[in-house]
Amino acid sequence: MNKYLISFAIILLTTAATFAQKGIVKGTVKDADTGEEVIGASVSLEGTTTGASSDVFGNFQFTAPAGTYNVIASFIGYKKTTQEITVVEGQETVLNLTLAIDAQELEAVEIVGKANTESAGALMVERQKADVMIQAIGAEEMSVKGISDAEDAVANITGVTKVEGQGLFVRGLGDRYNNAFVNGLVVPSTDPNKKVIDLGLFSSDLVRNIDINKTFSPSLYGDFAGATVDIVTKDYPEEGFFNVGLSTGVNSIATGSNFKTFQDGDAEFFGFTGNGRTLPDEMRNREVPDSYANSFSPSYITAGPNLNGKISGGNLYDVGSESQFGFIAAASFSNDYRIEEGVKNTYRAQGTTINSYASKEYIYSTNTTLMGNAFYKINDKNTISFNNILINESENSVLDLQGKHEEKNNREAPVFKERNTYRQNTVNIHQLVGDHKFMEDDRLKLTWGAGISMSRSQEPDRRQITYDEIDYTDGKFTGQIFTNSPDDSHRFWSDMSEQTLSSRIGLQYGLGNADENGNFRHNVSVGYNGFNKDRDFEWWMSSLVVSGPRPRIDIDNPQPDLDQNFADGVLSYDPIVRYDTKFNAQMGVNAFYGDYGVDIIPNKFKANIGVRYEIGRQQVTYKPENTTDPNVADIVNEKNSENVLPSLSLKYSLNEKSNIRFAASKTLIRPMMSELIPFRFTFANGQKIVGNPDLENSEVYNLDLKYEIFPNAGELFSVGVFAKQIDNTIELVTRASAITEFSYVNAGVSQVAGVEMEINKNLGNIFQSGGNWLSRSNVGLNATLLASQTDLSGSEGMFTNEKRAMFGASPYMVNANVSHEANLFSPNVQSIFTVTYNTFGDRIVAAGSQGAGDIYERSYGTLNFVFKNRIGEKISLDLTIKNILNPDITLEQEFTNGTTGVVETYKKGVNAKIGFKYTF
Repeated sequence: MNKYLISFAIILLTTAATFAQKGIVKGTVKDADTGEEVIGASVSLEGTTTGASSDVFGNFQFTAPAGTYNVIASFIGYKKTTQEITVVEGQETVLNLTLAIDAQELEAVEIVGKANTESAGALMVERQKADVMIQAIGAEEMSVKGISDAEDAVANITGVTKVEGQGLFVRGLGDRYNNAFVNGLVVPSTDPNKKVIDLGLFSSDLVRNIDINKTFSPSLYGDFAGATVDIVTKDYPEEGFFNVGLSTGVNSIATGSNFKTFQDGDAEFFGFTGNGRTLPDEMRNREVPDSYANSFSPSYITAGPNLNGKISGGNLYDVGSESQFGFIAAASFSNDYRIEEGVKNTYRAQGTTINSYASKEYIYSTNTTLMGNAFYKINDKNTISFNNILINESENSVLDLQGKHEEKNNREAPVFKERNTYRQNTVNIHQLVGDHKFMEDDRLKLTWGAGISMSRSQEPDRRQITYDEIDYTDGKFTGQIFTNSPDDSHRFWSDMSEQTLSSRIGLQYGLGNADENGNFRHNVSVGYNGFNKDRDFEWWMSSLVVSGPRPRIDIDNPQPDLDQNFADGVLSYDPIVRYDTKFNAQMGVNAFYGDYGVDIIPNKFKANIGVRYEIGRQQVTYKPENTTDPNVADIVNEKNSENVLPSLSLKYSLNEKSNIRFAASKTLIRPMMSELIPFRFTFANGQKIVGNPDLENSEVYNLDLKYEIFPNAGELFSVGVFAKQIDNTIELVTRASAITEFSYVNAGVSQVAGVEMEINKNLGNIFQSGGNWLSRSNVGLNATLLASQTDLSGSEGMFTNEKRAMFGASPYMVNANVSHEANLFSPNVQSIFTVTYNTFGDRIVAAGSQGAGDIYERSYGTLNFVFKNRIGEKISLDLTIKNILNPDITLEQEFTNGTTGVVETYKKGVNAKIGFKYTF
């Protein structure tokens, strides 16, 4: 690790020296009236592409050849200012620029929200001026905090945490209670058991900003109670650019270690299976193939460093006197080696173990992203954008489990289980969106969008063998194949594809006369948005069968022994001959909404009253469970609903810097498509989940109250309370069965309430005597206190606790960060240090049943360090160290006798990465 840090420092110092022959232009940009720093202001030399944006402290810096120039400073909401300077070679020119408020332009932040919505300062202005409660994180903040994808970005928002293996939880509410969109349009999920697309698919390189709505307004889909997340992608630059970036990283556990994997396809290193794991044609007909292409013998390699490469570019062109055409294109590839070693256990109600395994999992993952977006401005009032995104994600894992197994007669005798799972998820998004303004003072505004998205999720040729009677002789481990159930030793394929059509259109009309800033006291909005999803899913499986005495197999290299036993007739494959292994699911929503906004007291007290009318349709088509007749009639289960969803939002401005907000609404939660099918999904841990066609919608009642103050530019203090009641909650419970399996039921009433607090502050404004050092330092903190309860009394199912906290609901959540900007190596090198820390309280990840208690994910903290360096105008060098504390990630089950047992524990390792970017 030391050699990486030394090399990094040498590169920084050497590169800094190459810029010494130019002059440096630096300084601050402040509000002319208040003296507060302006974040995200553009500072450039007139007639050139040389310049920079002011950072989170209002500072800017760039280099320029010697000469005399006009410096232009501008920012949305302020009047442009110009100042003449002379740049002297090898010297600094220091400017203190001030911008005067332009009220008419400031209002444009809400209407247009163009490129500056990457800036934390612009997003803060937008949040302050918005009629409804919103939160957002932009590309600038994501970069400073070393955030790599949209999921990690949202996890930095107040009240949001990431639960291992279960995605994001907002105010204690998990996947089913949230929504995610791209540019306001619906996109498909790549997981049949998840409602929301995996936000980790979206690299931060694609993102302009992410909007998070935790309160409902009529233009949003009503199927949520936690949050609606909208990923707004980059569209076009104000100036042409071309970037190339490379980074490499190490993991303290994996890098350089012996790494077990299965390499079946030529392109699996890049995340594409090709024909390496193709389903044999005979398997489609539930017949035994002549042979299978792939081996059960793993490969052993040395885990290399994690790599990331990206390239991006764009430009903006004038077309005639009024029109402009712009584009942005980007491509990236990243990979990651991980090793997770620990234990996996299951327990009886008394706390004795059923399965007790030592586990070790080798995981290799990739992400490939392509983006090409085009923008056409017809004139100042009409724009059209065409957005295109292709994302391919893969994960190739080998899970080794050794220990006790419940089906063994001699439970103390160890078994060894090895499973290779390859998953490839692909998302293809195409969107056309437009914004238009009509009439004097832009009285009428029209926004619209339409998109088609396709996703595919494959799990091709999953292989598992279970051994018992383990022996070590002649320098190798051998074991006898264990085949008590079809899942013990098998090959498995699954394929899911989904197409989503989505559209939206919205009109806003201003009533009466516009004021001096072009604002209308009364505004009426109406619109439509809707989508239709069509999903197909199917799986195939073939189990290993032993005829006669069980053969002894070399565990480390099983394929030669397997081949011999197949040739001798001792082993054979037995395909699962059933036709309940596939389903089709369709879901559609058509919604119409209206909203009336009025300044009851102009510039002081505003109300928005709205209603949404949603027409929902869900249809699933499947075969009867366990049917072996391919000609048996399909079962079609259709559910239709009509819902009226009202909302009220109030905003009272105590003064120019502080607001009190209130929101009340009704929303709903629909069952997911997979939950309506009596179809048994079997997971790697042996858990079996069966859908329930009798599920009904849940109704949600929401209340929010918040006070917020914006002391200075980029600063915030807010505190709020919220409460929700969910009637007819959908819960996962154990059902009475010959085998342990779970199903979904409508389970009475759930309630969640909490307090949220958020602070962003410049230290120089706290400690006035701290000088320049403190004025270049910022701190941030958000925290949530939460209480929740699900009441299962009177519901069907075998559960231990009738009343318990909701899944994933932590009693507290904390995110903290501190950053400092400095010029360490030379005046031409601008550095930003950022330290982030987040933690949470113990939370339930699985409900206990049959006398066994609930399973909790225990609290742990994550500490990250980011060191970003801008060298001149063209070079960036960054160091990121994540998960510095490397805590144990532990799941524990509580029992009625007061004891606890470890269900799972492992470490992720410390990740360190050095990145380089060059701008041409």
